[in-house]
Amino acid sequence: MKKTMTIAMIMIAAMAFSMEITRNRVMGSLALDYSMQDKLTGMAFTVPGVGYEFEAKPNDMFKLYLYGDIAYTMTSWSFDGTAADEMEKDLEIGLDPKVKVYLPNNLFGAVVLPFNYVSNTAPITDAEALADMSLDAEIQFGFDNREIYIHGLTPWDHFEKGMIGYAFYNMGLMYSYDYVDMVTGDVESEDAEELASYFGVAGAYAHYAENMMIRPWLAYQMGMNDKVDEDGHLFLGLDFVKDFTETVNLEAGLDYYMQMPADSDIDGASFLLMGALVNYYVMPELDIFGGLDYWMDMTKDNETDPIITIKVGAEYTMNLLK
Repeated sequence: MKKTMTIAMIMIAAMAFSMEITRNRVMGSLALDYSMQDKLTGMAFTVPGVGYEFEAKPNDMFKLYLYGDIAYTMTSWSFDGTAADEMEKDLEIGLDPKVKVYLPNNLFGAVVLPFNYVSNTAPITDAEALADMSLDAEIQFGFDNREIYIHGLTPWDHFEKGMIGYAFYNMGLMYSYDYVDMVTGDVESEDAEELASYFGVAGAYAHYAENMMIRPWLAYQMGMNDKVDEDGHLFLGLDFVKDFTETVNLEAGLDYYMQMPADSDIDGASFLLMGALVNYYVMPELDIFGGLDYWMDMTKDNETDPIITIKVGAEYTMNLLK
């Protein structure tokens, strides 16, 4: 199965290069985050951070996408002024190949094959890296009349207007994970026998006017596998974006998540994230940014302190279509 899906992804990418290319961009970035939660603090440095966006059209009915990203992050943790022995290290790789079919009356269908790889090294002397790897398949069907990639004043160019709503079915195709054998101390790898699957709905409405966008969105998914996850999961959000000048842009948002356990005797978890980011474009290709996030655990009877994160960084974009 893994070989089949890998070959399919390579074939989709190869086919796209023989068609009309509508988007082909590489983004390179570096970022510094400083997080505070009571006496626990962490300073994370991400370098490199690389993103890729590729879109191609064989004709007016089909569109192919290949989005990808890779990031290496080193985090220094300390508690009440005492630093951990080592830095925590994370390598993350994500790929999102997608095929979208445009149907009459703004209807569409899509197939997505998200792949994710994460390798984590704990902040402990001589710790081994432990990796997780997953491949899913998602089928979507719905309505989409949005205008996208609208240019405002700045080169942010991600404004949109209109609405999208769709139903989806997501199923796991492969999941493997590393663990430390408690007897030998060696790192072992294992494939999960049971994989999660979900059915859900998602939607968003974007209002755009005078270089400003307000975009409420929601998603709900229900677990379909009683051995892995049969809970309900609700995601709500509100995005606000505005170009103030040709060089200054503000992104702000509020995201809320609530878990609804299938067992009514168990309390579900809920989290709230609020954030804002200011982008300053030194030149059209170079964005210097800074912002603040506030994360709060709203689970019943929870006493966890909020996490405040200050972030700064820069991103350089190369448009390969030019």
